[in-house]
Parts: sequence; structure tokens; C-alpha cells
Amino acid sequence: MATPFNSIKRQIGGLKVSFEMIVRFRRDLMKHWPRLLLAIICALGYTAMRLAEPWPLKFVFDNVLVNRPLVTPFPWLNDWLGTDRMRVLMLAVAAVLLFALMRGVFYYFQSVLTTQVGQEVVIKIRQQLFAHVQRLSLRFHNRSSTGDLLMRFTGDINNLRQLLAATLLSLLSESIILIGFVTVMFIMNWQLALLAIVTTPSILILLVFYSSRIRTAARKQRRREGELASRLHETLSNMHLVQMFTQEDEEEERLRKLNKRSLKTGMKATRLEGQLNQGVEIAVAIGMGLTLWVGATQVIDGRLTPGELLVFITYMQSFYRPMRRLSRVAERASKASSCVDRITEVLDQEPEIRDGRREAGRLRGAIRFDHVTFTYADGEATLRDIDLTIEPGQTVAVIGQSGAGKSTLVSLLPRLYDATSGAVTVDGRDVRDYTIKSLRENVSVVPQDGALFGGTIRDNIVYGKTDATDEEVVAAAQDAQIHDHIMRLPKGYDTVVSERGVSLSGGQRQRLAIARALVKDAPIVVLDEPTTGLDAESEGAVIKALDRLLVGRTAVVIAHHLETIRRADLIVVLEDGRIVDQGTHDDLMARGGRYQGLFDLQSPQGAGTRVTETGTVISLARASS
Repeated sequence: MATPFNSIKRQIGGLKVSFEMIVRFRRDLMKHWPRLLLAIICALGYTAMRLAEPWPLKFVFDNVLVNRPLVTPFPWLNDWLGTDRMRVLMLAVAAVLLFALMRGVFYYFQSVLTTQVGQEVVIKIRQQLFAHVQRLSLRFHNRSSTGDLLMRFTGDINNLRQLLAATLLSLLSESIILIGFVTVMFIMNWQLALLAIVTTPSILILLVFYSSRIRTAARKQRRREGELASRLHETLSNMHLVQMFTQEDEEEERLRKLNKRSLKTGMKATRLEGQLNQGVEIAVAIGMGLTLWVGATQVIDGRLTPGELLVFITYMQSFYRPMRRLSRVAERASKASSCVDRITEVLDQEPEIRDGRREAGRLRGAIRFDHVTFTYADGEATLRDIDLTIEPGQTVAVIGQSGAGKSTLVSLLPRLYDATSGAVTVDGRDVRDYTIKSLRENVSVVPQDGALFGGTIRDNIVYGKTDATDEEVVAAAQDAQIHDHIMRLPKGYDTVVSERGVSLSGGQRQRLAIARALVKDAPIVVLDEPTTGLDAESEGAVIKALDRLLVGRTAVVIAHHLETIRRADLIVVLEDGRIVDQGTHDDLMARGGRYQGLFDLQSPQGAGTRVTETGTVISLARASS
């Protein structure tokens, strides 16, 4: 059964966890210790000015308005001022202006320094997060939401900046001010000081009680915002499908529901913050009322001057002001700590692909799949006992139905995944022995859709070799049968390609991807159905480009088009994760079986199609991909 004690205990534990997560980034903060030290010095100066601020008012009330004798610790000042009330007033006004000026200077430099540190720490953590995410396996990326990851890189990181810099340094600054005020208040009048701080424990209890709840609500809100961002990303990425299937209204309704859920969780966090602030304000008002009552009676009894009571009340207000700010700091810290959870959750992901120690150099391209089995997280093997040898310079076509394991097979070569059992070797050495960077430098890939980035055509061609010369770029484009088209564009190679290359046709994207592979000049090439979805003219141009790309290189091609398959030196037929047949086209046709069935579907008699009983036309691209 839950009890108030257990609830508070859980919240203290939550704050402890938040603190431990903050400590995680202490090294990033301590790299900026000179500026942090200067910020602390400015905070001390600001505190000193705040402590001195009320005293000119005391002299105005006691020595100017009430005309009490002036008594200061400095005899020379007493003699100089004497009973000249105007002189005392002028000096008090000058002191108010000086303290305000100094306070502004100290606050300015403290604010600038802490903001600089916060921004630089956030930039460093974002870089660390991005570097780490890039090195996580495809298994992690396949199960992660792109929108949610983007939310962690943007909104969560920005909230972390408040926690690591602004919030923590504000906590330090306000704590120094708080200690200073309490000390002076006890020196002035310990009875009133006790009354002033009597409500402090209740404020601390409120902070502990609400911080955990605010943190939980904020974490849920961030998750909802991640879902919202993910849906927006998916919809915008597939806008052509949304429009073709006239799903605009349905997508708007889905977005409305997600917005409503995000608003609901956000309002819960806001209500908790309001309840915390209300509780703090009530506690502060009770303490202020008690102190004012007792202080006024002491003035009436002559034990306290009106000016001293005014100074004390000013200190007390100044004492509660940082208390209020500390409560707001606690609110922000509770909300930001959920962002820390989400960031550290990714940083704590262990890369499944461990880097090897051997530099690969330039490989010949002799590939061996030695009884390879691969299993995804669901526990069912995708590849089973794959035993395959590929000679240097050989072109191997991998065919089979959708789900047969073709993409998984070629993903093991550049170590996008690692085999569950068995080994993949290149030039006689396990790929796990090579450093990931040096291994992948030996592999070029031409994906099914070209996979271009926003930027110029030149940027996309040199993506795998950024130091390529203009001569290399032009030669690669010519070999890829795309140079003439580029030169017809308004800015040639400096023409900007839209995101994902949608401003180009499918054939143009494929030829640019081939040019990119040519510039990289890797000895091993992986092609994922390079002619899928192209018309006859585009397909012919791509095949000519592929002929140039494959010269002298080892190639593994996921294929289903007859022309691509027949040109291969070796054809591998996959079915349910197993190699059910392999050989040349003539050998496989002579043996019949599964390959001949696939071939017949694309034979001239079949015109590349087959018709179901219902009259539906199915191309081989669907039947065997």
C-alpha cells in the first residue's frame, strides 16, 4: 500500500537519479572551468550588491525622515555627515545608483558566461550523440522512430542545455544569495530570522513532492511529441502516396488525435507546475505575515528601529525571491531530467558492431560466406547455413522471393550486421578483424532508389570520396551515362538536387549513384535491384553504366530482371534463407527447378508477366523480389 512516506522516498530517489545523470556530463562542464569560475565570482559580486542594496533605505528612514543620530562603523564618515540630512540623503541615493550599476554588471557577465558554457556543452553533447547514433547497427535504426530520434537531437538537447548550464548555475547563484541573506538576517535579529525561515521545510517538501511528478509528466509529453514528429516525418516523406490515395483528411485526423494526446500530457505537467508555485507562494506569505507581525511589535516596543525593520523585510523579500526562483529551477530541472533520460538512453546503447583492429588496405575482393546463419531479434533465422564462394572480379546475382534473405545477405558484407554464426571473409580474413572504416572503404553500394542527398550534383557524386578532382567527377559521370544530361542543366554539376533526389527521374538517380560508386573506386560493389521500376530506355542506360562500373570489380547484385541475371558469372537462388541452387544461367536452366520457373515468368512467351485466375497482372518484380 502506498504511503506519503513511500511517495516522498520515491521522489527523492527520482531526484537522485536525475542528479546522477547530470553528473554524467560533469567532464563536459569542467572543461570550461575558467569561465565557470569567473561566473561564480560574478555571482558572489552580485550577491554582495544585493546584500548592500537595502542599507541606504535604512539611513533614509532613520537618519533623514526620523532624524535619528547617524552611527556608522566609520568615525570619519559620522563627522563628515554630522546632522546634515541632505548630505545623508545624497549619499544614500548615490549608493543606490552605484549598487544598481554594479549589480547589473555582475549579472550581465554571469549570464553571458553561463550561456556560453551551456551552448558549447550542448553542441558537444549533440556531436557525441550524433557520432554515437551513426555507429549503432541497422538493428537499432530499424526499430527506432526517425521522428523520435530527431526530437532527441533538437528539443531534448535544448532542454538539456537549461539543465546543465542555466539551471545548475542558477541554482548555484541563488544558493549563494540565499546563504548570504540568511547569515545577515541572523546577525541583525535572530528571532525574526527564525520566523522568516520557518516555512522553508514546507517549501522543500513541496519541491520534493512535485518534482518527480513533473518529471514523469514531462517524460510522457516528450514521448508524445516524438510520436507526433515521427508521424509528420512519415507523412511528408510519403506525400505522393497520401495524395494518390486521397488520404489528406485521414492524415489530418490522425494528426489531430496525436496533437490532442500531446496537449493532454502537456497540460498535466503545467497543472503540476501551477500547484507547486501556488504552494510555494502560500508558504512564503505565511512566513512574511508572521515576521511582519513580530517585527512591528518590536518597533513599537523600541527594540527595533523602523529602518532596521525595513531592511529586514527587504532581506526577507529577497530571501523568498531566490526561494521562488529555486522552485522554478526545480520545475525546469524535473522537466529537463526526462530529456536527460532520453539522451542517455541512446548514449547507453552499446554498438553491436565491434570495431576490428586490422587496417584492410585495398582488398582484392575474394569473398566467402562460410556456413553463415543470421537471426534478428525476433529469434527466427533469416539466413541459414549460407555457404558461398565469390572469386575476385566475379559478378554474382542473388535472386529469390521477397523475404528470402537477399538484402540481409549483402548487408553482412560491409558489416551493417554481423553473422550470428559462421563467418564472412574477404581475402581470407574474417570481416570482423578489419576496422569498420577500412572495410567499408572497400565496398561501394548502388541502392535501389539511388538514395541521393539534398545538395549539388557534384556533392552527391563525391559523397564517397570528398577529395575527388573535377576530372574524376566528369569521367565517372561519363562512364555512368549521365554527363550529357548534367551539362544540359542550368548550372551543370552545381545544380542543386532536391531532398532524396525527387527532382530527377529514377534512371537519372540510379546513374548518379553509379557515378558515385565509380568515383569511390572500391574493389567490391553491392547493387540492390539497380534497374527496378525503370522504363526500357532508362534501363538500357543504367545497364551500360553498370557494365563500366563492374569492370575489374567483385559485384554482388540483388536482381530479378532477366537481363541483369543472365549477365552474371554466378547466380545464387535463395529461398527461406537458404541457398537452394547456384550456378551459371545455362547450368541452372539445364537443371530446371526454381530458377527455371522464375526465368519462364520473364521469357518472351510470358512477356515478363503472368496472369492470375482473377485476371490480375503481376510482374516478376513483384513475384520474385
